Amino acid sequence: MNNYTIKHITFIDRRGTEVVPILAGCEKCESKHKFGPAVREYVLVHFCLSGKGSFTDRRGTHTVTAGQAFIIKEGEVTVYSADENDPWEYAWIGFIGDRAEAFATAPSTATLPPRLGERVRELVLDEVTAAEPYVAAVYELIYYLFGEGRVDSPSDRLRRIHRYVRYNYMRELSVGELARTFGFDRSYLYKVFKERYGMGLKEYITRVRMQNAARLLEEGFSVTEAAAMVGYPDPFNFSKAFKAYYGLPPSKYGE
Repeated sequence: MNNYTIKHITFIDRRGTEVVPILAGCEKCESKHKFGPAVREYVLVHFCLSGKGSFTDRRGTHTVTAGQAFIIKEGEVTVYSADENDPWEYAWIGFIGDRAEAFATAPSTATLPPRLGERVRELVLDEVTAAEPYVAAVYELIYYLFGEGRVDSPSDRLRRIHRYVRYNYMRELSVGELARTFGFDRSYLYKVFKERYGMGLKEYITRVRMQNAARLLEEGFSVTEAAAMVGYPDPFNFSKAFKAYYGLPPSKYGE
């Protein structure tokens, strides 16, 4: 019996074609805890967060330690077991979709940036059931396994964030959530976004909102209406942001 199973999430909404999450979870295992033989009809990747264990597939038996991942291919029989003296803790994500086909040629194990497995663990612990953050984690996984030419590169994801803000400025937007959704460390996202676009992501969100707010005010909408339409439910906060950006309150804009 395991010490504890932290969380397990099964996705009900499985929209999409390229990467479709099936399940995710994280678990801390007791000594020699074993799973298998088992076969799955999807790709399942386990990120070893601490400790170690062994993973057996058709290629043989592999030792997996913290910072590594083992990859279960669709249709393969596998067995994995926690180490007797230093049992592992891992996070996992299972998925199907067009991108999953590339994993037929993936190695049995891989060394990956620790933040990738930790991010999956955090999503599971936070009980995040929206698919997008997990999809972003899978894209980053594919990027590290197969290279920039096979999947969305960081540059591609920056363009997607830039475009996402342009079309979703009227919604609640969080820099932290955008970073997690698109597979970036928050501080790293600030750095690379500013290098590419000349401003931080938060500044860009404000810019898009203020430009659209000015357009709405010019079209005759009230301050309260314009505020709501550019993502500010509180007109007072909107007025402060507008004045900081344009140097005058929205009620005076266009006079």
